[in-house]
Amino acid sequence: MGNGFGIKCKKCGYNYVGVNGIGYMYPVEYASTVKDIREGKHGEEYRKFFEEHEDAAVNCGNCTAVCTKCGQIEDVTDLSVYLPKAGQSSDGCVLPSVLEDGFDKYLEYEHKCSDCGGKMRIISLENEIKNGALKCPSCGEVLVEDKEVKILWD
Repeated sequence: MGNGFGIKCKKCGYNYVGVNGIGYMYPVEYASTVKDIREGKHGEEYRKFFEEHEDAAVNCGNCTAVCTKCGQIEDVTDLSVYLPKAGQSSDGCVLPSVLEDGFDKYLEYEHKCSDCGGKMRIISLENEIKNGALKCPSCGEVLVEDKEVKILWD
């Protein structure tokens, strides 16, 4: 399942559409992401963790992040790593909804801003808009929902 939200700045005209989730392609993306982790493409810490924990799982869903340094907003792949709670299994593809309930988060991927290299913070775009917490990266004004943009798929 996937969704998207539009945001805009009433002052300078900045707009952004954040797209979250993957939809039916999740199992394919999951297998590819685990392969990349085992090959070290997401860093040595991740490679070693998956080597030491055969039951490790990863969230490879798309999400929105904001740079803590410059305020740039980007869509990124989550890449948080989990281990199952007692009674859970990580055989095959583990869906994000299963990760939330049956797994404990052990590693959070450190995303870097494509603009300034600062640390990115994963956000709930919907919650940030409702709380008025998201600022325009261009002028600093509070961003608002663009009600003309609603995306749902799968």
